[in-house]
Amino acid sequence: MTQEYKRHQSFPLRLCPSIRQQANDLAHIDGISLNHFISLAIAEKIVRMEKFAQPRDLAIPQKTNMIRHGSQIEKPT
Repeated sequence: MTQEYKRHQSFPLRLCPSIRQQANDLAHIDGISLNHFISLAIAEKIVRMEKFAQPRDLAIPQKTNMIRHGSQIEKPT
């Protein structure tokens, strides 16, 4: 897959109507698209999580045998 293709790949996102409307209104106030607003929100969340996470928490977990509890991911006992 080329870098250019990856850059323009779409991702369907389901939002409840009230959150979508709030995000759309805030994006409009800022003079940016809803897509750009959502991209910025995700980037800000990543930065916050990386800032406060321990180095071991930043490792991408394997998909097999992992359980998610809220924002924590752990192996089953």
